[in-house]
This record gives sequence, C-alpha cells and structure tokens, in this order.
Amino acid sequence: MIVVQTTFQLLPDSRDKVLKLMKNMVRLCRQEHGCLSYEYFQGISDPNQIVLLQEWEDADCLQGHYQTDHMEDFLSRLGEYLETPVATRSYISEDDNAVTAFTNEESEAPASGQTIH
Repeated sequence: MIVVQTTFQLLPDSRDKVLKLMKNMVRLCRQEHGCLSYEYFQGISDPNQIVLLQEWEDADCLQGHYQTDHMEDFLSRLGEYLETPVATRSYISEDDNAVTAFTNEESEAPASGQTIH
C-alpha cells in the first residue's frame, strides 16, 4: 500500500472555488482501480491550508491515477488558486522498499520512479 500526503496553501478567498474542484476529484478518484481512500482536509488554525491524504493498493495503481484526465484537469485548474507550491510525500508500506519526499520546486523525480503531483 502507498500513502500519499499532499499539502498546499490556497490564496485568500479562493477556498470556495477550490472546494468544488476537490469534491469532484474525490468522487472521480474513489472510482479508480486501486484507490483505497482519497480525502482532503482543511487546517484548523489556517483554513487556507489543505492536506490531501490518499491510499493506493500499489505503485501501478498510483501511476494510473497520475495519468487520468481528471488529474490533469485538476492540476491545470488548481495552480491559479495556490499561494505556495504543492508539497507531496509518499509513504510505501513495509512490504515495499522506498519512501520519497519532495516539493514541486525540486527538479528531480523521486528515486522510486514515481511521478508525484
């Protein structure tokens, strides 16, 4: 199993617009093969901080997710609402053997070969 944690900071007053995008992503992603869970969370002390937690059966399922049209559409729209770059970390269960962490500002792909949004 792979757990992906993504954190991003929204521009002030953009939360309502992004909420519609996130609700659609939850609906679509939960229908994907290998998606065990997919949910966004809003910060308590900072309501413009969003955390996405997702769980996938394996790397192939996660890679399939990254190739979907709805992922491409979401990422193309999300950028206009971000105050800071997206930061993503993936955690692979003990059955697998790699863990990656980086932000969008880093230019190299993770050692495991995964493409992280």
